[in-house]
Amino acid sequence: MLIVSTDPAHSLGDALGVRLSASPRRVLGRVVGLELDAPRAFERWLAEHRRPLGDVLEHGTWLDRDDVEALLDLSIPGVDELLGILEIARLTGGQGRKEGKGREDYDLVVVDTAPTGHTLRLLAAPDTVAAVAEILDALQEQHRIIRDQLARVGRADASDRLIALLAGQARDTARRLRDRAQTTFRWVTLPEAMSLEESEDGIDALERSGLHVEEIVVNRVLPDAPRCPICDRRRAEERRVIDAIRRRLGRGRTLRLMPAELREPRGMKALAALGRATASGSGSTAPRTRSTMAVSAPRGGRTIAPEAIGAFSGASLLFFGGKGGVGKTTAAAAAALRIAAADPARRVLLLSTDPAHSLADVLQAAITDTARPVTHGPRNLAVRELDAARAFEQRRVQFEAALDEIASAFGAGAISAIAGGTSDLVKLAPPGIDELFGVLSVVDARSEYDVVVVDTAPTGHALRLLEMPDAARQWTQVLLRVLLKYKSLVRPGQLAAELVEISRSIRELQALLRDGRHTRFIVVTRAAEVPRLETARLLARLRRLHLSAPAIVVNAMTLLPGRCARCRATSAAERREVSALGRLCRGRCAMIEAPLAAPPPRGARALNGWAQRWRLDREPRRLSA
Repeated sequence: MLIVSTDPAHSLGDALGVRLSASPRRVLGRVVGLELDAPRAFERWLAEHRRPLGDVLEHGTWLDRDDVEALLDLSIPGVDELLGILEIARLTGGQGRKEGKGREDYDLVVVDTAPTGHTLRLLAAPDTVAAVAEILDALQEQHRIIRDQLARVGRADASDRLIALLAGQARDTARRLRDRAQTTFRWVTLPEAMSLEESEDGIDALERSGLHVEEIVVNRVLPDAPRCPICDRRRAEERRVIDAIRRRLGRGRTLRLMPAELREPRGMKALAALGRATASGSGSTAPRTRSTMAVSAPRGGRTIAPEAIGAFSGASLLFFGGKGGVGKTTAAAAAALRIAAADPARRVLLLSTDPAHSLADVLQAAITDTARPVTHGPRNLAVRELDAARAFEQRRVQFEAALDEIASAFGAGAISAIAGGTSDLVKLAPPGIDELFGVLSVVDARSEYDVVVVDTAPTGHALRLLEMPDAARQWTQVLLRVLLKYKSLVRPGQLAAELVEISRSIRELQALLRDGRHTRFIVVTRAAEVPRLETARLLARLRRLHLSAPAIVVNAMTLLPGRCARCRATSAAERREVSALGRLCRGRCAMIEAPLAAPPPRGARALNGWAQRWRLDREPRRLSA
């Protein structure tokens, strides 16, 4: 059996208790694990197919070989999703057998995917690859005509074989994903209202794509125990959500409940025990309670609201990010509400860049790509869920118009066809490039708002977004150099203007991200071992990117355990994890503890009340740089 992770912020090795890499490693017995390195997989693929791919681009556009090679040397944003499924096919032997490479066969392959938005892109990769093959085929067609009619050569060349390979991979992988005899899908969620809403959207998207979800796994279900004010309300809320999952999503599917463990299961032995303890189709029981929210607040200590936290003060751009499921959207929304309410003269924008938006669920409001106030929120707060695909589509139309203008400079005939083919290059933009054009709206937003609070995608893709401006600027610089090279042949006016504008916006965004006085990245996590390990890697990457990370929000803390044995044991374990998180900061960031709330806060009023109970555990010696 092969267990493989496609999440750029891998946690599979943390869960298994072993160090994994992009090379298969035996974990236990016949179980093998690996954490996919999609950029490295793309480099390997490109090295193998660089020449025929370069031939297609040279034949089908007005670019010469030097231009093509310069483009192929650039990094490709969003390659994670594009290569993920195809790399799994290669590793599992499907493609390897066809190419005679003798890959090892596995009886079963278990794939740990990225969170919802990017998993949907991963599973759409076969359609993306098919579209790429179609575009390359169109670029190659003019060369085939010349080759067949003038050179009298009718056999396929290396470029034709590459196009056929891509089309075949896309077709075979799509068929394999949709074949229920070969592939099954398990959807993992939490017994929380927000998770239910995201699950409903995600499963619906999969089903519309012809991919059937056979089982729903509800993780971290609180088991029965003696009465406790907080646990009782948690169980009641979980039971309500599980009943809703059964009604709205359970028809024709297995519902499996995974009990919440006092100690997070790590290692094969603990995971095997959890699997044996799994209950199928039954919900937790709890006494009837009022529908009020119970908050685990401390008896003593310094409570503090977000607007009074030094790590937030003076910032004009606040990113909230962390591992999926830790509550970063809730923390971002609560902070934005409090910051706006504290100073009605400041214009505040709360912006979601996560493809699987949750702001609407947290705020219980209708939110779109147009910034607008929310019910019961401050009038000076606007909320927006970024439609990155629409942002890129607007740019794509502008690019194609500019490239068509260039094509018209070549006149009629074969030369015009080759020049016009260059506009197809825009369609080769990989998944993820839309997020770049979306996040550039942050630059525009700063001219309208005093503070922008950004709710990011989970760790791996949030980091990709923060790294993307560097890659995008390289692309614009290369394209501008190409236009300058051909200025005697083409009229690059409109395209050059578009590229100069984008380059300017990217430079502004780069400078803004690295300005620790105005831009801060607030790390949200939970006091458990696997989230802490991912938080350590996130902090290290942020430091390498020279981004300020002056605060860690440790969410869902059991701050007042009372006499409940479970709460007391949980609180003790959390205190140990908070101490370990504090050591990660090296005294350079504030440690903020957000209390566990049952049910989790939703709506502006509940979020506002919850944020007032945050606790500042320690102040930093200085703001991190």
